[in-house]
Amino acid sequence: MEQSSASILIKHNKAQLERLAYLQEYRQNIDDRYVTPTLSLLIEDTQEALARVSSRLRQLGQAPGQLLEQTDTKLLNQSRARRHLGDQLKFVRQGLSFQLDWYKNQIKHLQDDLETQAVLVALAQQTEFRLNQWDDTLAEYQST
Repeated sequence: MEQSSASILIKHNKAQLERLAYLQEYRQNIDDRYVTPTLSLLIEDTQEALARVSSRLRQLGQAPGQLLEQTDTKLLNQSRARRHLGDQLKFVRQGLSFQLDWYKNQIKHLQDDLETQAVLVALAQQTEFRLNQWDDTLAEYQST
């Protein structure tokens, strides 16, 4: 059975809220001239993704504000387990990669909802760009 557009978008925002929490925590704790600016861009992208998907949820008649109460801390706990900067950077990269794969998979399930599909296509493109940028940041960090 295929998931509805709303359930896909709700899952998206739950994951993004978790992601936002650990990205913000990393930005507070990491002081690196290569990493900090890119983390800030990832935070902005995550906030934008939340806003875009929340807008689409409202169009579908859903109340996106209820997500805050339902979000768990699985990703935040996993991120806190990474004590070394290199491990934290790999965790962020892995998250971007998983996110891109998730978008690509969900887009296939949205053939009947082209508006939601278009939102996820745009977010996938943005994520792919940031993943490439993150790889460049990792290369800069590792070369120092």
